[in-house]
Formats: sequence, C-alpha cells, structure tokens
Amino acid sequence: MRANKMRLIRFPCLLFIVCCLPVLGLETQNDPGAIAQEWAPSWQLPQRDRPANIIEAPITGRGEMPEGRFFPPIICGACHTDIFQQWKGSTHAYAWYDPLFRALYQKGLQEAQGEQQRVVMDTCVRCHSPVGFTTGEWKATPSMPGSEASKENIFCDFCHSIKATTGIGNAPFIVDPGDATKMDFGTKRGPFKDCPMTAHKTEYSELHTRSEFCGSCHDVSHAGSRLAVEQTYTEWRQGPYNTGNPATTIHCQDCHMRQRPGVPSTGSTERPDNPGFAAGKQVGGIERPHIWTHYFVGGTSLILGPILQEPERQKMAEDRLKNAARVELITPTAIKPGELLRFRVMVENVGAGHYIPTGLTEVRQMWLDVAVADAEGKEVYRSGTVDEKGHLEEDAVVYHTIFGNEKGQPTYKIWEATHVISDYRVPPKGQRVEKYAFLLPPDIKLPLKIKAVLRYRGAPQWLAVELLGDGAPTIPIVDMAEAAATIAQATDTQK
Repeated sequence: MRANKMRLIRFPCLLFIVCCLPVLGLETQNDPGAIAQEWAPSWQLPQRDRPANIIEAPITGRGEMPEGRFFPPIICGACHTDIFQQWKGSTHAYAWYDPLFRALYQKGLQEAQGEQQRVVMDTCVRCHSPVGFTTGEWKATPSMPGSEASKENIFCDFCHSIKATTGIGNAPFIVDPGDATKMDFGTKRGPFKDCPMTAHKTEYSELHTRSEFCGSCHDVSHAGSRLAVEQTYTEWRQGPYNTGNPATTIHCQDCHMRQRPGVPSTGSTERPDNPGFAAGKQVGGIERPHIWTHYFVGGTSLILGPILQEPERQKMAEDRLKNAARVELITPTAIKPGELLRFRVMVENVGAGHYIPTGLTEVRQMWLDVAVADAEGKEVYRSGTVDEKGHLEEDAVVYHTIFGNEKGQPTYKIWEATHVISDYRVPPKGQRVEKYAFLLPPDIKLPLKIKAVLRYRGAPQWLAVELLGDGAPTIPIVDMAEAAATIAQATDTQK
C-alpha cells in the first residue's frame, strides 16, 4: 500500500528557438525541388562560424540524382573492411529499415492533412533514405541493410559524396557522387588531407570534421510550421562542449565516432584515439594514430536488440546511456515515525554534449523510479513504476518534450505539431532537482532505505503497440544511473 504523495507542481520549461528564415521564403510551391529548397536548411550559420563547405547554393532536390550514380555499401566494404563492418550494424545502416520508424512514417502518410503536414513526411525521407529522396523514389518495404543491391538507409557513398551543405537542419546537402553505372567512383570527401589516390579521388572536407555535418540531419524543423522538432545540434552549439575555440571544442564526432566495444567515449569518460587503417594496407591504406569509428552509437537500443539481434551494438548503446548521467539523493540523516519526510533527487547530465534525452524527445522517455522501504523491507512509497504491460505511472517525473496540435492537445504526431507545450529535460553539464515528500506512518519501522534510479527507453510501450500491433517487441528499459541512502531514527536530542 502506497503512502499519499505530495505532488510537485512544476512550471514547464518552454522551448524558445530563434531560427533564421530560409533563402526562398515560406510559401509552398508546386515544384518538388522548390519545396525542398524552402524547408532546408532550417537555419543558417553566421559566415564567420561556417566551415568552408557550408555555402549558399541550391541543394540537391527530390528526384534530381539517378540512383545508378551511387555505389552500394558492400562495394566500399571491399577496401574499407573494418569501417564497413562497424557501419553494417549501426542505426545509420537501419535508418530506413527500422520498423518502428516506418510504422510512424506510414501513419503520417495516411493521416497528414494539407500541404504543410504532407511535406513534413518528405523531410523524414530526406534524412532516413537520402538516396531514395534524391532519386524521387523510395520503397515501402526496404531491403536488408548491407545487401549488395541496397542503396537505402544512410550509407558510405552518400555521406562521402556530400561536397557541401547550405546550413543546419532538414538535410540541406549538395551531393556530387561518381557514377556506378560506369564504375567511376568520383571524389570522396573526408577528414584526411593526405589520402592516397586508389580506387577513387579524395578530398579533404572541413565540414566532415565538425558538428555541422551531423547537424545537417540531427536538427529538424517542421517543414510547414517551422516548429523545432529535433534540435540535437542546436543543443550542442548552445552548450558548454562548444567552447568557440577549435582547440578545446568537443564535436559530435569526438564522442560518437570514437566509441567502440568497451570504450563508451562520453563527456564523463576517456575518449582515446583509435589507431589503425581507414582502408586496408593491401590497397594502399595509411596507418594512422586515429581512425574515426563508424558504429554511430546513440541511446537507441530497441532496433539493435529485440528486432535485429545485435547484442554487441545494444551493449554499446547501454554503455553510452550509463555514462551519460549521475543521480544524487539529498536526504535528512534522521527522522521519527509520523513525521513528514522530505528529500530531493538530483539528476545531472555528466556525459552528453546535448540535452538528455535528445532527438525525437516527445517519444523518448527518461524518468525517475524512486522507492522508499522500511526496516523490514516493506515499500512505503513509490514513484515511477512500470506495470506488467509496460505502462509508466502517470505521476512519475519524466524528462521529455510534449508537443501540441492546433487544438492545444498533446500529440506525438510530428506532422500535426504546431507548438511546444512543455520541454523538461537535462541540459549538458546541467542538472534538475526533484522534490519528494510524504507522511510516515506512526508505526513505521526505522531506519528507511531510499533508492532512486534514472531509467530510459526509446519509446513508450503503448506507442510500440499502437504502431506495430499486439506483436510489438518489448521496448528495452536501461537503468542509466542510481543512488541509495539510509535514514536513521532520530533521537530526542537530534529532534
């Protein structure tokens, strides 16, 4: 039996984003290329802050690039063997294949109303299947990632054929691939200035070394309303990891492209170099003190675990989450039966260069599970439980974003979102302090034991069921951090 809870009234932290207007205005036009040009980029960097290859030019629009110009990733894997194997099990490799994403995307296609909502669905494709977008065609049922014919998802030849972008957000890329139909590999761009000319030409790209490359897709605005939907790059840019000094700034790549099995590479851990070869020595590759890894690990473990059976990758995602946050309990040292117990739980973001959670935060859940037990182990207080069906208790402290539709109702449906109702998350190197209070029974057996656990999952279970039906996989829950404390019985002198 639970004790009555003193409910904490919290004013939502409203989200304010100032975005630069795109070059061509906001009115929707009939030409698909013109429409794309309107919603990408979401915003532009000041000239002084741009890498050399963020330029003002037309982006590669829908249907402008024949699919035959791109090489499937297995071809790249012939020389870049280690990198290919890392990528093959990554969430980038499954960006279009992910069944939860595809179910949400299909729901959007069915329910979106009006041109502004429908064009939002194009922004999904532009990031999740960029070659599909540039060819103007994408499959409802994608091929298995890494297969010889697959040019879906996010893969080698696309990323390394990006010669420039026009800003941040909604994938404002300009691509210049070779021509696979003629076995012309073209020029591949990347972080090295001294690559040997082997199967393809190479070119150093400042963009590929900076967070702005990641910000092309990891900042998303509603194509119609311009509402900031995902803002991982913006969170980083406005945060402490971006010092403004190239010598001390920690870019996205410095964490997410250094991780490998057993090396989480977060803001709270070491981020060691990864020596080796980008291409095999047998094909002229150069041994380097550091090769950027291509595991692309984030906090997502759903598709890697229950769906795709990638236990190593799931473990890497869990390692990342477990090195992102710290929990601290702030309690009295002693108390008497029948008194009001007050305590606080501090959640600190110690390892992520962006807010936690980030990305599609109206879907992701991070919450506190707090339990208090008496001397006999009997639970006398609980907040943040998950029932047998995976439903989270309504009054749990949850860190996420809530979007609203035009009627002011909460919604997870991006296409109909018009505003932010609340945004309650933990900023990089920041903290949130939660207050709890309840009245102890007069006959309670002391001392008390308190435990607070910070938990995370990529989506609520009810949403997985709604999108995938009763056979939906169980969304994995990861315990990110925890803290425990004991409160003794107060003596008369302590009182």
